[in-house]
Amino acid sequence: MRRLLIGTFVIALSMGMAGLALPLYAKDLGATYTEIGMLGVAYVVFDALFSIPVGRAGDRWGRKPFLVLGFFATASLLAFYSLANAVVWLIALRFVQGATEAPIWVNAQGAVADLSATTRRGRAIGAYGTSWGLGFGVGPIIGGVLYVGVGAGQTFLLSAIVAFLATAIISTVPLPRPKLPGGKPNLSRIWPACFAGLIYVGVVSILFTLLPVYATRGLGMSEVQAGFLITLFAGVRAVLFTPLGELSDRVGRRPVILVGIIGSSFLSAAIAMVSGFSALAAIILLLAVAEGAVYPAVVSTVSRAGEGRNMGYVLGIFNAIAMVGWGLFPGVGGALADAYGPTSPFLMCAVVGLAAAALLWKLLPRK
Repeated sequence: MRRLLIGTFVIALSMGMAGLALPLYAKDLGATYTEIGMLGVAYVVFDALFSIPVGRAGDRWGRKPFLVLGFFATASLLAFYSLANAVVWLIALRFVQGATEAPIWVNAQGAVADLSATTRRGRAIGAYGTSWGLGFGVGPIIGGVLYVGVGAGQTFLLSAIVAFLATAIISTVPLPRPKLPGGKPNLSRIWPACFAGLIYVGVVSILFTLLPVYATRGLGMSEVQAGFLITLFAGVRAVLFTPLGELSDRVGRRPVILVGIIGSSFLSAAIAMVSGFSALAAIILLLAVAEGAVYPAVVSTVSRAGEGRNMGYVLGIFNAIAMVGWGLFPGVGGALADAYGPTSPFLMCAVVGLAAAALLWKLLPRK
């Protein structure tokens, strides 16, 4: 398990480095907020399409081959970003990146679930979330420094080198095939959690895709400050994944999910109401706490419906649905920002989150 978590941290570190540079580079190439939002839309298309097939394939042939394939393909893709000299090429590469990363997230989650007891699943998923969350947390601040110091092209190349290192690490991880028999999964149990995951991922995608541009081009902050805000969010969220996962094991998933989504709604609205770096950082810190509560609770809920040979299948369904949020929210939010101002995406998250919380109050099981 330890090497799996280390490999996950390193690949997320590389993605975080490139992820901060990508929207800034797109803006420097003349992209509108709508086109920057399309970076999220493009990513989600193939990620959603491939999540279920690669999850079922991992159930049948084992997780490791697909993890290694995903790590290697993603590392290669990050290197190609350094050659892009137009927004259209960045969007095209984001389509491909969705396909290269699909085998990673479904099979990494499946491997963690395979290796953990059901009663401790929240903690295990929290530890896994901490590993990739810390990578995504440290990566943006490094990416911001590199973007200022050496430019976009070299930042993408260095992120690719880090991703190839992650590939070497993950290739040494021993992962047995799932051996427990699995009957027909109880899919009726997972739909509310999948919907909660969609809202959670949507808010995160707005922060990672549009907040850096809003902070630098809208509020006049530096690229390093923008990277620090993303690092603050991702780092605090990562540290809290494990204890909040344990909390969901003890008190139940329903209250943790509801409190997290309601809190993220109010804090998203607060982003639109401040302009100073310190105030924005304080809001981002609290938002990390709210969002950090949702992830381990929803993934552990979904994994319980797919014990044994159905684990990858149900996690593939979850990832396919949740990743729709990664494309939908930046796509709509970017269009709103061009039409009504750069604070519109954050207000959209607030309204949608509160409406989702009202639905989840009725849909989430009480036990």
